[in-house]
Amino acid sequence: MAKFPSKEKLDVIRQKLDKGPAARLLPKDATPVDMMKYKLCEKFVIYKNEKAISQKELAKKIGIDEALMSKVLNYNIEEFTLDRLVKYLSELFPDAHFKIDVA
Repeated sequence: MAKFPSKEKLDVIRQKLDKGPAARLLPKDATPVDMMKYKLCEKFVIYKNEKAISQKELAKKIGIDEALMSKVLNYNIEEFTLDRLVKYLSELFPDAHFKIDVA
C-alpha cells in the first residue's frame, strides 16, 4: 500500500502547481490567433508570479474584476479577443511593442 506524501512534499508540489504553465493547454491544432492569445495570457501569469501579487491585485492594476482575471490567468482564450488581451496587457506595460514572426 502506498504511503501518503509528507506535508513538506505536498507543500513543494503545491508551490510548483501555483507556478504551473497553464490551467488549460493549447490544443495541437490551435489557430494562429489562439496561439497569440495563449502567449498573451502567459505574459499575465509570468507578471503575476514575478511580482508575487495576488489575482485580485493584478485585476485591480488592470482595471477588471477578479473573475475575468481568473479567466485570463487560466488561459480561457475562447473568452477573449486579441485586442482585448492587448488592451489589458498595455495597462501593465504601456510602452510594450508587439512583434509577429512569419516563418
